[in-house]
Amino acid sequence: MKISRVIGLSLIALSLGGVCQLALPTVRLESMFYLSSLKTAYATAGKEEKPLPASAPVIFNPLIDADGKPIEPADTNFSVIVPKIGINAKVIPAVNPGDTKAYEEALKTGVAHASTSFFPNEEGTVYLFSHSTNYDWFVKDVNAVFYLLKNLELNDQIVLVYKGTRYTYRLTDKRVVAPTDISYLTPIEGKRNLILQTCWPPGSTTERLLILADLIDEAKLN
Repeated sequence: MKISRVIGLSLIALSLGGVCQLALPTVRLESMFYLSSLKTAYATAGKEEKPLPASAPVIFNPLIDADGKPIEPADTNFSVIVPKIGINAKVIPAVNPGDTKAYEEALKTGVAHASTSFFPNEEGTVYLFSHSTNYDWFVKDVNAVFYLLKNLELNDQIVLVYKGTRYTYRLTDKRVVAPTDISYLTPIEGKRNLILQTCWPPGSTTERLLILADLIDEAKLN
């Protein structure tokens, strides 16, 4: 990764104060998330997994929702999907993270992909950022796609769909950093990984919540 990319990425951590909206606590979306979790647990309770015959192929498909139904990507050209927390959103490519007007416009319709980062089919970090808020009504108004990122845990899966190919990542780290901390932007040559960013706490510009994940699978969409 060129030094210009690192410098450019650092602008994200320093200039995205406007991505967050001041807010008050709410419980409705949290309730929806936990209800979905309970629903999944209930559906699988008491069911024993029968071993497949040795000849049966194992098909890996992360695009399945809590009800076991297939998930249709919001946009097969570029989208981000996190089944656990119900994210399925279009990604706006190559958004300048240092241009407030540009990224605010992009965030009205989807998640922003930093122009200073890589694309999923390249050898480097894919960097996506989006709104977070605690106002129930602001979740829709400001398109706060990353509101529930805080509920993700290690090994949870995140899927990017890019130009008809599915890229699956596994969460390896979750951290809160100061806006001035850019140590996580240190390039790792040849490593294909993903960073999701939003503000923390939700509705504040005090810190940044980062979700870091490594690529574990790549496959063409059916």
